[in-house]
Amino acid sequence: MRTRDSAHSFVRDHASTVIFEETQTERRESSLSKVLSTPTTIIAHQRLTEDGVCFAPASSNYHYSRRATSPPQTVHRSKHQFPVPPPPPPQMHMFYSMSGTLADQLQSHLANYGQPIINAQRSANSDESSMYINGSGASVSNSNGSMGNNDQKFPSYKRMAQRRKVPEGELCAVCSDLATGYHYGVASCNGCKTFFRRTIVSEQTFICQYNGNCDVNKNIRCACRHCRFNKCLLVGMDAKAIQNDRDRIGPTKKVKMSSGSDDEQATTPHRLQDQDVIDQLTQVEGLCQELRRCIIPEVTGVTHALTSPCLLFETTELKVDVSLTNTIFKELYPASMNDIRMWNIREMRICIEWAKTFDVYQRLNLFDQFALVRNFAFAFNLLNRVFYSPDHGPDKIVFQNGAFIMRQPQQQVQLSGCRPIYTRQMDEIMIPFRNLQLNVTEFATFKATLFFNPDALDLSPTAKQEVFEERNKYLGALFTCISQKLGIPAGVQKYGSLLMMTASIQNILAQNEENMQVMELFKNWEVDPFVKELCMKRA
Repeated sequence: MRTRDSAHSFVRDHASTVIFEETQTERRESSLSKVLSTPTTIIAHQRLTEDGVCFAPASSNYHYSRRATSPPQTVHRSKHQFPVPPPPPPQMHMFYSMSGTLADQLQSHLANYGQPIINAQRSANSDESSMYINGSGASVSNSNGSMGNNDQKFPSYKRMAQRRKVPEGELCAVCSDLATGYHYGVASCNGCKTFFRRTIVSEQTFICQYNGNCDVNKNIRCACRHCRFNKCLLVGMDAKAIQNDRDRIGPTKKVKMSSGSDDEQATTPHRLQDQDVIDQLTQVEGLCQELRRCIIPEVTGVTHALTSPCLLFETTELKVDVSLTNTIFKELYPASMNDIRMWNIREMRICIEWAKTFDVYQRLNLFDQFALVRNFAFAFNLLNRVFYSPDHGPDKIVFQNGAFIMRQPQQQVQLSGCRPIYTRQMDEIMIPFRNLQLNVTEFATFKATLFFNPDALDLSPTAKQEVFEERNKYLGALFTCISQKLGIPAGVQKYGSLLMMTASIQNILAQNEENMQVMELFKNWEVDPFVKELCMKRA
């Protein structure tokens, strides 16, 4: 005879409700009462052969065999139909049993449980089933075999799972942002939760250029994904807790178009990947803004800048340039050539630091890195100049230190033999940006599409293919960024308008290179060697 504990284990491990039907014929009642008088063994979750031998676990039909100590002719079988509970794990080949007369054993083992029923909850963190007592479900049949309420549905493990709630104000263990819950065993924010899951599911591998010593916080958490992932593991995130049988990227919940359209658009894995790209670009853009206010260390040349550690992750250690800390200027002043020279150098240095944040760029050899940066450095300077210029009308470009350039350039910034390009910068870039109401996220993504140009001079064939694929990724991210905000019709129009600006930008860059060649030829202005190395592609 098994003890009460064995019966308790039997019921808990199988999470099923033993229900006995009340027979409707006199023959079955007499047969049942006859068999009840002998010790029996109840074998659940097993199908039976004709000789009463158990084999593979049943899925939908439950057969109960009453094995008596009397001769074989006293064996009685009854077949019951039940709602299908979650099947036992495949590794559980053994079956459980309890002995005793039917009425006595059920009454002695189950009387203490009363109305609450044992339900099964499939663990989200492993393939094994874990059980707990829940107050909902069907009632247990009584000792005389009458049926309880069998209309209750078996609740799924998702409805039955009880989420742990984080205390108010709890911070993410990875980046110190506000935690939204316990994800994979750790209090964390949605960003770190999603990053960890996608890294595991996609089997991504990251490389840190600073020997794995990068800071990970809410301001720069996307800067180094290698260190961010390592910190996820360090604080205890469990990779085994990820459910690979679910959508491999995320839910397919439909989101409403923000433009007011009645159309609904499904959140696809591709769209969610785009969102990761957009978030990273936006955070890096914020780091660039911080670097613009700092004193940037000098370098001996472009190669030195390319091979030195990325300054974007060291802004807290750099000294702040007080003259560049105010974004709202009390008094503007006309820019001199020294102002323009200073901003050209700073923006092109920041361009190199910005480029270092791209994984694909880091995998290129030094020659291909140089080719990409040389193709884009002045465009980076130009785009930031007009985008971050405070709006003082359509005829003025204002630098961060308060210096400004008019549509008709002042005498001190005019050089003989050079064609003025400031009017084109205002008309073809600054004003269209403002008309399109371009935000920082769209601007950061647009710059990435221009940077990864497979037609850049001196790119190797291998690099061209990698750059081409990377550009397509950022083009898709840009469209996602715009369409999520405006909807498809208006998003397509804005997306097309941005891409059409590419030709104007390239024309302005070509004109700028001509002006630099004139300066070099007539020696009417000494171009900084660092700027000349980056901007004069054919020098």
